[in-house]
Amino acid sequence: MGRVGKEESKRDEVSLKREVKLFGAFSMGYADVGADIYMAMGIVFLFSAGAAPLSFLIAAIAYITVCFAYAELSSTYPLAGGAQIFAARGLGDHMGFLAGWFLILSYIVDIAVFALSSSGYLSFLFPSIRKISIEVGPLYLNGLILMTIILIGFLILVNIMGIRESTIFTEVLVAVDLIVESFILGAGLFLILQDPSKLLSNLGEFGAPGVHEDVSYIPGLDLKFQNFLYGTTLAMSSFVGIESIAQASEEIKRPYKWIPIATKLSAVSVLIFAIGISIAALGTAGWEAPAVHREMSMVIIMKSVPIIGSYASILVAFTGFVITLASSNTGVIGVSRVIYSMGKFKLMPGNLSTVNRRFRTPVRAIIFSGIVAILMSFLGDLERIADVYAVAGLLSYLLVYLSLPKLRKIDRDAYRPWRAPGDLKIGGREINLVATIGLLSVGSLLSIVILLHKIGRSLALLWLLIGILTYVSYRKSAGLPVLGRVSAEEMRPAEYRRSVIAFIRPYEDEDVAEDIAHALKGRYKVHLTSIIDPEGLSSEEIEEERMNTQRILNRIASKLRGIGLEVTYRIEFGKPREVAISFAEADIYDFILVIIGRGTRKLEEPGLARLLMEKFPGKVIAVRR
Repeated sequence: MGRVGKEESKRDEVSLKREVKLFGAFSMGYADVGADIYMAMGIVFLFSAGAAPLSFLIAAIAYITVCFAYAELSSTYPLAGGAQIFAARGLGDHMGFLAGWFLILSYIVDIAVFALSSSGYLSFLFPSIRKISIEVGPLYLNGLILMTIILIGFLILVNIMGIRESTIFTEVLVAVDLIVESFILGAGLFLILQDPSKLLSNLGEFGAPGVHEDVSYIPGLDLKFQNFLYGTTLAMSSFVGIESIAQASEEIKRPYKWIPIATKLSAVSVLIFAIGISIAALGTAGWEAPAVHREMSMVIIMKSVPIIGSYASILVAFTGFVITLASSNTGVIGVSRVIYSMGKFKLMPGNLSTVNRRFRTPVRAIIFSGIVAILMSFLGDLERIADVYAVAGLLSYLLVYLSLPKLRKIDRDAYRPWRAPGDLKIGGREINLVATIGLLSVGSLLSIVILLHKIGRSLALLWLLIGILTYVSYRKSAGLPVLGRVSAEEMRPAEYRRSVIAFIRPYEDEDVAEDIAHALKGRYKVHLTSIIDPEGLSSEEIEEERMNTQRILNRIASKLRGIGLEVTYRIEFGKPREVAISFAEADIYDFILVIIGRGTRKLEEPGLARLLMEKFPGKVIAVRR
């Protein structure tokens, strides 16, 4: 076998590793947003009551548009940072900083709120945790807070070790959770089909009747309706987290393929489970019991299932512990990547963004975010922490929607592996429905948050003021314009080279290079592969055939490199169909190229092309000579 290719030059700068595959990317998104079922189900019931499924549905509409926007932008700009990358490139450095600054807040809250929720589920399994307490001067730490601190410390160590160790951890937890949630959903729907009366009765309770001290009620507006609106904003806060895939986009293998798929899979999975389980809960446990015991609402729902409920609740408690821990883990990944990215692109001081040469991870950023999350957990109230969670994420999403149409104009010629659907032209202007619907829905939810959420709006304002002072002082000290596009110019779309395996007939001439180049038109890495069938040939004839084929492949490769393509080549022995199918089935290449047509021997090339096109529709490029 012969191989010729260009070696990648070594970078002086240590960068993040591309190690995350499809399920790892999906797990990062699902672990963060999927854990809302455990963390927020009880909180949403507390305010929305029987209208909780509607709250999740409204929030899901905004969430789906966010997923579509991220599927396009994250695959076009596969850089750690997400919203701050898109906002800086589309709207300017200062807007990129604001997006990133609020992402940092949302991820720090994510770490704290889900670690605290994880501690709550763990305390169901080990009730003695709740009996522990420590007093240090005026500071009182109960068992849940102490356990939260321990869990956050554990996650800091896991993420310092590297993204691969961290994503394997997340993948295992998400796989377990998908099985358990499917079981809960199936059991609940089965009971509803047997007797739907309880579901119908609870659906009639539109909004909780009680008054809550943390809600800024608007005089004259129906109390239950305001509680429903408040619950809807909390449901949206549960969906904050699709950013997690974008944060690790620099470490995802084949981002142009896996990012859109992982993002859409996360959207569909969360939509099914969030709405489905909230309906199942109303038909089994009702809304009041999960609301009262909101720190372990999924356990209460499972315990309401006859016969198996008391036993299965132990499994649910364990799953709740691990999936909320997984969500806290993706929060550590997310915030450390945002800080890394903002330092890299000169949006904030770079000392936090340094990548450790041993672990190749942003160790300082991980430690910083973990410490701040521990301080945040001292608040000790799940509802109040979730209050802040909504504001920060929604503000970042708002900037993403504003950036999408701008980026399509700025980088009009960029290769986009996937485009958000719904493009329309009205009055000569191109309008994207996804961005428009998302802007309206998130803008409406953000307005409700600002009106009704006391704690969220206060802490968000304080965070904003601190951020403005940090950004302005840093940019001035660094000699950079506050409102310029210095950072934005470095955030360019990826120059993807898609991988193609090209099956070259052993008797082909070097002129086939022109046909291949014409078919591919750049942006491809070509792997030339010739298959020699040794049947009926002597060892001398096989060696002669190999040497001739190698000379031909070398000439074709040289010609393609001269055109500007990246090329390797190899020779395989065996039945052409069997070898070709084995290579095509390996998930290594984006496309398969087959030469058919002119030649003194056909070796069933048209038949091989037809076979490959039938088995791999949409993946085969047939070049006719």
